[in-house]
Amino acid sequence: MKFKLEDIDGDEMLIYVNQFELIGSDSADIAFRTVAGWLKNVTKRHFTVEQLKSGDDFTIDRAKVRTYVAIDYSPFLYSILFSHPDRTVKGRQWITEIGIKVEDDKTIVSILLETSDISTLVKEVPSTTKPRLVNFLQSNATLNSETVGLKVMNFKNHQDDFKAFSYEIYRESRNYPLVLVTNVKGTNQPLVNPEKLQEQLLGLAQVVYSKDEINSWEFEEALSRQYAAWDGAVNIIYPSYGRDYCNNKLLINSVIKELMSSGTHVLQSILSFITHTTNGFNKKRHFSPTDVRAKRQKDLRTKLKARFNDLSDNNEYQQLAEDAYSQLEEQENVIEQLKERHQSDMEEQLISCIEIQDQLDKVNIERNVLQMRFDELQKSTSKKGDAILVYGEEPEFYSGEFTDIAFDAIRSHLGDAAQNSRRQHVLTDILKYNEVDGTRASYLQLCKSLFNNYDGMTPKIRSELKTMNLEVIEIGTHNHIKFIGDDRYQVACAKTPSDKRVGSNIVRDIKAALL
Repeated sequence: MKFKLEDIDGDEMLIYVNQFELIGSDSADIAFRTVAGWLKNVTKRHFTVEQLKSGDDFTIDRAKVRTYVAIDYSPFLYSILFSHPDRTVKGRQWITEIGIKVEDDKTIVSILLETSDISTLVKEVPSTTKPRLVNFLQSNATLNSETVGLKVMNFKNHQDDFKAFSYEIYRESRNYPLVLVTNVKGTNQPLVNPEKLQEQLLGLAQVVYSKDEINSWEFEEALSRQYAAWDGAVNIIYPSYGRDYCNNKLLINSVIKELMSSGTHVLQSILSFITHTTNGFNKKRHFSPTDVRAKRQKDLRTKLKARFNDLSDNNEYQQLAEDAYSQLEEQENVIEQLKERHQSDMEEQLISCIEIQDQLDKVNIERNVLQMRFDELQKSTSKKGDAILVYGEEPEFYSGEFTDIAFDAIRSHLGDAAQNSRRQHVLTDILKYNEVDGTRASYLQLCKSLFNNYDGMTPKIRSELKTMNLEVIEIGTHNHIKFIGDDRYQVACAKTPSDKRVGSNIVRDIKAALL
């Protein structure tokens, strides 16, 4: 009895799906010889090309090789299924499906790798890995020049290159992730080797890297904070899938180092983030043993119909046969429509799952970006220690309001501290290594200028006060100056000044109540 794929019963986990187009008049022979060489490498048994095209089954110890063919009509389809038990995890089967489609002078090789756990005792999650067959294909065959990730995409520390990269991110026809690899600040070397990473992601994603020392602020301005990266971080930017934005996953310096220190293979981890989104879409293009058998049956019906048309002389029997073939074709069309609808639903669900996952990641990504910027600023300053000022419920009405008031209080208290005491030294140190914002001082200077020779409220004074988040309201016979949106603090002044000191008094009161 022929052992079928459906006979494998267990919990399946899709690990890797990819397709490669081989070009050249001998591309089909190269594809089969490459698969034969790979099988010999993993099974220690020699397979001929004829055996791989035979449609037969082969058993090697506990491993099995099953072949399927559909070659009556072009394109010619072949499928080779290799299954074997895991060497270390009992109850787990590894399954590699290799589809080969031959048409004209090109050959499509589709590779699917999955596991099937046939025991409920299997708890260990398999790691994402690139099949070695991909390396064999890359070494032996000529891949289509448009294959994604044939080499690393390099860019320079220049606005034009930043802009070109930005266009590539938003390009609607892009259907593969971009993986931005950056250098660590100081050493200008990456934590992740971009060339090795591109080898892992061949056919799945495009690695983007620059050897230049990148101006991270200009880079962020050109790409936006979401898509930029720096200081050794890796940013995975997924396709838009028809939307007006692209989801992304950012791995900052500390996360990558943590993976390395834990013994995790970083390249495989990045590969798993890529295949998490690409597997679902690539599986739709994959042609499995089931697809090959379906084409073989379709080819057989077409072949039988052609033979019947050539041989039949009885019009009545011929009409009956044609009616039967028509019904079969109609049923096949219905099945194809249901299959397309099912695939469309699966794609929508996949995109929905990706969006939900990305929404969960967005907060962490934003936090990671802010952490990166904070760390960068920390490295560029000579200041030490942590921030000592925490805001409460009160809003800040102008830049530096809280810190300036706090520093004023410290200066006032410093005068009461005993000479050479710990309190005096700590307060002096705080004042020495913290800068005054300066906004408050500039506002006071502006007020002195506005109310010098004050002779009544003018449109110019109102306009200048507004730039300081202050407004003037009329209450009875007086004007009142207050913060916009807050009535708690007000400075009253007469609409018509009585003497020359009014302007100075207004500035004094503003300083006491508002600034």
